[in-house]
Amino acid sequence: MNTKEHEDLIKDMISSYCLLSTELLFVDSVHNWCRDNGIEDADRNKPLKLILEDDKACKMVINDRVPRRIIDERINALMVRSALVNVARNKADMLDSDRKKLAYLILSEYASTAQNPDDELLADQWAFDEMEKKGFFRE
Repeated sequence: MNTKEHEDLIKDMISSYCLLSTELLFVDSVHNWCRDNGIEDADRNKPLKLILEDDKACKMVINDRVPRRIIDERINALMVRSALVNVARNKADMLDSDRKKLAYLILSEYASTAQNPDDELLADQWAFDEMEKKGFFRE
């Protein structure tokens, strides 16, 4: 996925939560960028990273191209977690476009960075609630 094609979506999503300022930085490798800038991140395949600079300002570092297999890995992990909650209805099935998948990844990153939940299921629920509020599932 070419994330630059979705720059407006990314900016809109992040600016909704980072009130003072939002910087969007496209890079070849989020992992390498984090390493080069002294930011610990063990996930070599991480497609994006939210960096909180203070309470209301943030920087989103995002791979300019994210291989389909990386997106699929993240969605498959969501699928497994979702099945723990409800076997009949899997939330991952609702992510039926690149736009929705990217929005989920952004919100999931925000939830796990800014809200620091102890439970990935809670982060997933928050991300889907926010997507619902923003009208992603009325499309």
